[in-house]
Amino acid sequence: MRNINPGLSYIIPAYNEEKSILDTIGRLQSVLQTLSIPSEIIVVDDGSSDHTKKFAQECSGIRLISHPINIGYGNALKTGINNANYEWIGIVDADGSYPIEDLPLLVKEMENGFDMVVGIRANIHQIDGIAKRLFRKAYKIAVSFLNDGRIEDPNSGFRVFRRDIVLKLMPFLCGTFSFTTSLSILISGMSYFVKYIPIQYSIRTGTSKVRHFRDSLKTIQYIAQGVIFFNPIKFFILLAMLTILTVCIPAMVIAMFRMHTLSLYYLIFGVTSALMIAMGGVGDIIRTSSELQKSERS
Repeated sequence: MRNINPGLSYIIPAYNEEKSILDTIGRLQSVLQTLSIPSEIIVVDDGSSDHTKKFAQECSGIRLISHPINIGYGNALKTGINNANYEWIGIVDADGSYPIEDLPLLVKEMENGFDMVVGIRANIHQIDGIAKRLFRKAYKIAVSFLNDGRIEDPNSGFRVFRRDIVLKLMPFLCGTFSFTTSLSILISGMSYFVKYIPIQYSIRTGTSKVRHFRDSLKTIQYIAQGVIFFNPIKFFILLAMLTILTVCIPAMVIAMFRMHTLSLYYLIFGVTSALMIAMGGVGDIIRTSSELQKSERS
């Protein structure tokens, strides 16, 4: 592994962000110049079909890495992390929604010994629509409950973290929109030091690239994997409760109406499905433990 120097590598993943990429780079350059640590800016163009790459190429003092096709937000960040020169990694979206000028607050907390510092979007409820607001609230409650309340903004895209930690976790980090969620769950579950700082979020420039249905499924998957690995008792208790509510009780009700064959089939299929999920959870624990041990030895 190559030597990593003290300093900050800031990564901007960009996909069709021609309207805001220049402003984002300019703002970040201005802020980094005020810091007393070495720094660099890495722009990862994730297969943009507009002029994002062309505009980024016109900027001096940055490193531009281009993907020939779009492979996802998380994979763009992974590319930047693998090519970074410094021990701290910062990330920010290219859409102008985050207050880049607050970066010194995050760096100050990293200097105080934290492993990751995250900007909490304190005013996000004022920007979201009603449906999105309800979904985000339910999502935050679920993540906090399943992870003992340690995660305050799981998918904030404005944060700074240690590169060496993320390299160990790289095989388990989502390659799409849920990268930050999977990172939050893993770092929290492994009891690293995390600091949350309130920030003011803004309406993004351009259209969102999030695919809500697909990315929501990915997010649920990584939340489940995090709970299974770090708190398996909670997962299996919840699975048992759900099995009782959705399988055992309905099977009893069906039997009360003298549909014994249907009740038996329902019970067999339901319990078998729950056992398969449980076996998959145990297998994921074994896989994750093995991969983490390999990462620590390498």
